[in-house]
Amino acid sequence: MTAPTLAYRDPAALPRLGITVLNLPLLLDTNVILNALTGRGPPELKTLLANLPQCFVSAPVVAELSWTRGRLDPAHQNTAQVVGLIDQVLRQIDATKILTPTAAQWETAGERAGLAVHAIAGEIRTFKQPAERHEMLHDALTALVASEAGVCVVTQDRDFDLFVQLDPKLNVLFYG
Repeated sequence: MTAPTLAYRDPAALPRLGITVLNLPLLLDTNVILNALTGRGPPELKTLLANLPQCFVSAPVVAELSWTRGRLDPAHQNTAQVVGLIDQVLRQIDATKILTPTAAQWETAGERAGLAVHAIAGEIRTFKQPAERHEMLHDALTALVASEAGVCVVTQDRDFDLFVQLDPKLNVLFYG
């Protein structure tokens, strides 16, 4: 199998949150939620977070948010506050709007993540750390479940540009 030619495109040419209008339900990537909580990013992120019960998320997004709770140092003075915010967000997610990958989707996402890494490894990032590979796999899973459900991903993660090139049905709005 010949690997497709993938490359990051000019960010200015990608569909942008607040500029591009798509009449599709939205799936929020982890960075949308974390940036809205911390006040980073455009004001639309706070609006999206306020409407979280109407939005979709992927199971990998739930896992990444939960990972944050486990990763923080319990002795740090701000940990309880941050964990409280993450818990509040997780309670707002409608369980019927969590898109969970099937075994077949895991397989496809693994291949797509590998294709994306193959295309950019060494040029942009090294992918030597397991966390980098896991992040790419989570993004591939999120992209795949969003595409198959017909929802639009909102993210600042440019890796989704690669997944759009692999899956023309995938809709993504970028910000940042």
